[in-house]
Amino acid sequence: MKTGLIAFSGGLDTSFLVPFAREQYGMDRIITCAVDTGGFDEAEKARIAARSKEVGADDHVLIEAADEYYDQIIKYLIFGNVSRDGYPLCVGAERLVQAQKCLETARAKGVDAFFHGSTGAGNDQYRFDVAAQVLGQASADGKNKEIDCIAPVREHGVTRECSTAFLKEHGIEVHAKNTNYSYNVGLWGVSIGGKETLTSDGLIPEDVWYSQPRGDASPIVVDLEFAQGELVKMKTPDGSITDPVSIIRKLTELGNAFGLGRHYHIGTSVPGKKGRLAYESPAADIIYAAHRAFEKHVLTQAQISAKKPLAEEFGRLVHEAKIFEPLLDDIKAFLVSSQARVTGTASVHLASGRITAVTIQSPFDLLGAAGATYGETAEAYSAEDAAGAAKLHGFEQALYASLEKPPKG
Repeated sequence: MKTGLIAFSGGLDTSFLVPFAREQYGMDRIITCAVDTGGFDEAEKARIAARSKEVGADDHVLIEAADEYYDQIIKYLIFGNVSRDGYPLCVGAERLVQAQKCLETARAKGVDAFFHGSTGAGNDQYRFDVAAQVLGQASADGKNKEIDCIAPVREHGVTRECSTAFLKEHGIEVHAKNTNYSYNVGLWGVSIGGKETLTSDGLIPEDVWYSQPRGDASPIVVDLEFAQGELVKMKTPDGSITDPVSIIRKLTELGNAFGLGRHYHIGTSVPGKKGRLAYESPAADIIYAAHRAFEKHVLTQAQISAKKPLAEEFGRLVHEAKIFEPLLDDIKAFLVSSQARVTGTASVHLASGRITAVTIQSPFDLLGAAGATYGETAEAYSAEDAAGAAKLHGFEQALYASLEKPPKG
């Protein structure tokens, strides 16, 4: 008996995979696997489970992985203030965790093949394929067999029209859906695609944004407490939260109310194609603003400067599905070390459409260190010290300039 496991969202493409895998790949038993990395509410979970049954799957598995997503990826995105030219990897990063959890489930259930609904156009194919290549390979001792990785939509060039027709031919209802805009909803943000994002100058209509700001939202101050770079507590006028995933969710809710986090991004996919999207990242915007300000107070300029290229490389590796690359762990180790003094509270001032200010309190604040006060006079050294230091600072430049310039050849 051949068993297949399908990475399942309940959408058109993954619904199509269930009967297609039976018919075209000889699967006798089909398991659907949905991985919630923080973007599903209870109604969505129920919808996905019901759809799995509706399309004829033999079993459905739901994996809760929001905490793992935070621990494995989001935490380090925060440590590095990581973005791709401003885009904080809202949705693509969670696919890495979803792919891993699907493969772990496939291994545990002893399946023969792993199916995903990626096309050949974008980045998700790499995220699922790489996880399958690494986690689905046969073990040297022969205890684990190889799990085949199959992407039928890519392999057969299946269009949405073909998927719809196939499901209808098999007596499976295709639920009506507004296909003018697509939404990928995740813990770290929402990406939006539509006809406007296919052009370089298009803007989506106001009512197409996933969230709508409240017109009556009054300015507030949110206190974010960090312990060695990690979010450990959030305090608002309504109370306190101590779980980082819950903090991110609450900041998303607050940011949405203030209309924060609306952006557009243009980037290059792994295959080399340009792609444009609208996205909402209110929680990431607020956390990055707080964390970046905090680091300016407690890190040396050398630390801040050295972190930037490493954080950019971390973002590239995550974006390009290099999740098993050893360099990723090396950068994680550096980022953890860099956060040793990122401890204390950042107060983020929110108003309609903007973050107005960030202030911090920390025992490691270099601005408040003895002799560090910036002003017209210096307490920690004399005028002679300053003059001598300035002279030495420019000495090599003066030496170079003192020599006669070589003739032009």
